[in-house]
Amino acid sequence: MAKLRFAILLFLVSACASAAGLSKTYKAWDKSPDAYFLTSEERAQWKNIHTDAEAEKFIGDYFARRGPEFPGMLKERVAIADKYFSAGKVKGSETLRGKVIIVFGPPSAIDKSAGRGSMGKGTTGEDARYSGGDASISNPLSNVGAGGSGLMHSEKTERFIFEYDQQRSPAAIGKPFRVDIAIKSASDQEALDPKDLEEKFDTVAKASIVK
Repeated sequence: MAKLRFAILLFLVSACASAAGLSKTYKAWDKSPDAYFLTSEERAQWKNIHTDAEAEKFIGDYFARRGPEFPGMLKERVAIADKYFSAGKVKGSETLRGKVIIVFGPPSAIDKSAGRGSMGKGTTGEDARYSGGDASISNPLSNVGAGGSGLMHSEKTERFIFEYDQQRSPAAIGKPFRVDIAIKSASDQEALDPKDLEEKFDTVAKASIVK
């Protein structure tokens, strides 16, 4: 009888732990910059992850499939996004603009419009360098200014356009494209064509798998 009671107690403890789900460490991992390269299939698989042990294995496999250079590339791009797009308590890497830079790499040009003032296309000022995926290429983000300087001084919705020419376009996409984002605030940003952007994110995510 004592053994039966112990078994029941152990089962109940296990059931409660399972019901509690993922800990704070992993609960929102799929929305973090580390997870920006998840494919649509991997995102579906993540929905079936219910314990921290399962999450640790999933994340380990996610990085392993993308090769030894992936963590360093990701860390560098996250740092760039945080440097140029952070505003207040909102980290640049956790915004849509940051995700564009992290997934696609450096653009060939950036254009901001519909707010007070304007930032023209191309690169001006110091010739900053950004080697995310392509060593020593000129970085139009130098036009923005570290810490998002000059980005949002208006209450109006601004448009922020990233342009990728043939050279800067990710190999998986293979052609020039642009990403047009409406920015209402540091945390409220949306693509003018969200379906197209998500398809491009998924295309690059699938190409990131090397194993």
